[in-house]
Parts: sequence; C-alpha cells; structure tokens
Amino acid sequence: MTRKFSEFGHKDFLVHDLLRTLTDEHSDSISYRTAMKLLGNGLGKILVEQISGTKNGVYLACTVEDADFFGKGILDILEKQQVDLSFACFWNEHYKPFGINDLTVAPIVRKYQEPPNRKVKYLIVVKSIISGACVVKTNLTALIEKIAPEHIFIVAPVMHERAEERLRNEFDEKTSSLFRFFYYAKDSERTEDGTVVPGVGGSVYERLGLGDSHEKNTYIPEIVKERRKRFATSRS
Repeated sequence: MTRKFSEFGHKDFLVHDLLRTLTDEHSDSISYRTAMKLLGNGLGKILVEQISGTKNGVYLACTVEDADFFGKGILDILEKQQVDLSFACFWNEHYKPFGINDLTVAPIVRKYQEPPNRKVKYLIVVKSIISGACVVKTNLTALIEKIAPEHIFIVAPVMHERAEERLRNEFDEKTSSLFRFFYYAKDSERTEDGTVVPGVGGSVYERLGLGDSHEKNTYIPEIVKERRKRFATSRS
C-alpha cells in the first residue's frame, strides 16, 4: 500500500488527522460526516484562490451522498466569498454489469440541477473518493452537454493513482485539457471489488450512515431541500 500526499495535503497535519478519521473503522457516522465536511472546507479555500473574481459563473456538482457533507463543506466556503454559484446533485446507480470489476456503469437515476445564472467559467465536480472515475465521467458528461465551462475542477479528498489518467482518456483532448485535479492524497492499492485502500475507509454511503448503494438513492439531502426552496422563492 502506498499513499502519496499532494502539495495541498503533504504538510497539513489537520488533513492527515481527518483522513485517519475516515480510515479508522471505529469512527462513528457523526465523526465521519464531520471529517468529510472539514475536508471540504479545506479544499474549498484552495478553490477560492483559483477563482478570479466573484462575478464569474461557478457551477458546483456533487453526488447525493456527498451533498450534505464533503460537498457542503466546499459550498459553504464558496458562498462566503459570494461567488455567483449554481448547484447540481446527482443520484447515480453504480453497478458492474455481469459482475465484471473492470466494467462499471453509473447511470443517473435522479437529479437536481439548477440553470446557471450566467456563463459558467468554472465547473467544479466533487466526489468523496475517485477510484475508477465512472461516476465522475457520467455526471461530467451530463453537465458539459448543457454548459460550456472554461475550466473544470475535479475535487476529492482521495483518488486512486490511475483515476486521473482514466478520466482524461474518457474525453477528447479539448475537454480533458480543461481539467484540473484538486486532492489531498493518492492511493495505489485497490481490492478485488475495486475499493481503494486505505481510501476513505470503505463504503462511503455506509460510513456516512446512509445505507447501501440503493438505500442512499432514497435520501434527499438537506442542501437540495434548502436550495430548491430558495430557488423557487427567488423565481416567484
């Protein structure tokens, strides 16, 4: 097992502690959720430094399991900077056809997607861990069909060492040239079922207390409820 820290995580001992909380099998769901949100706060501060001006359109997209935790941590920092922000949340059904580990699909079974307020300059796609990049590819494809961002930031606390290469290979050179990856650590090991080790300590859904991969798709994040209400009020 080899873990390599990025420039953002190498000397940040709080990040090291938070990542240990994720991989500690004895961490309860409250501790796990808190760690995810704090990791989001940290990466959110890094992203703010990359965004030139608050009037540029920013679009933040996440999965349902990340919305109230890692995604919320990033969103809170961006909103404090008063960036012009739109938001999307995707519910993905992740499975392996015919039980083949190297053949994974993640169709979108439900989504909450706000129309952008203006031309999107920065598209930020967040995920609590990127392993085979299947979910990120699916959600990113759905987004770039509707918006044409100038920059695409792909953000996760932990990635598998080959995830960046895999994701770039899924898109044409013009699109992949827009990618920038922001993460704290890369891991080299995966189990036979594709779980990154140490990664984020196993099944994110279950560690967060959201159930298995099917049960988490019945969950409606608080952030979605809040933004849907706010969005409806602003349009009325």
